Amino acid sequence: MPLRSAGYTQEEDKFLCQVYMEISQDPITGVYQTSDQFWSRVADAYEAGKNASWNERTKKSIHCRIQTIEKATKKLHACLKQCENRRPSGASNNDIFKQAKLMFVDDPKYKGGWKFDHVWNIIKNFEKFNDTSSKKVSNSCGFGDTNSASDSVMKKILLVDLHLKDRLE
Repeated sequence: MPLRSAGYTQEEDKFLCQVYMEISQDPITGVYQTSDQFWSRVADAYEAGKNASWNERTKKSIHCRIQTIEKATKKLHACLKQCENRRPSGASNNDIFKQAKLMFVDDPKYKGGWKFDHVWNIIKNFEKFNDTSSKKVSNSCGFGDTNSASDSVMKKILLVDLHLKDRLE
């Protein structure tokens, strides 16, 4: 049985979320791939662009990490929606975000609290990470935009994809 590798660092999470978003929003390949092909692309792009000092990650590890982040983010979006709906007079977006994080901790599955502030600005507007149990969650909590590192990630992913396609042909 293989040993468990070290947990993901905040930098790994950020890079992984950027890679995942870029590949899942690829209009060329999009729906014309199996789940296995999709996760292989994510894993290949992650491995190709990651910092050399980071641990190697399997496709399964990467998939599980994204699922963990996605579930927690959907829960936080649901908490945000509830807090926005009962918005007390004069409450700022930051106040609502803090209230939502307190509500988040009340769920027995998330007793440790919200652990993904470091990727929030990357994933908060990504549709797949929104709470789908209700109408689209408004983004009144505008905590900054994704940074230009996303452009750099996209270039790395395109280069990896081109390289992989060349090897297949």
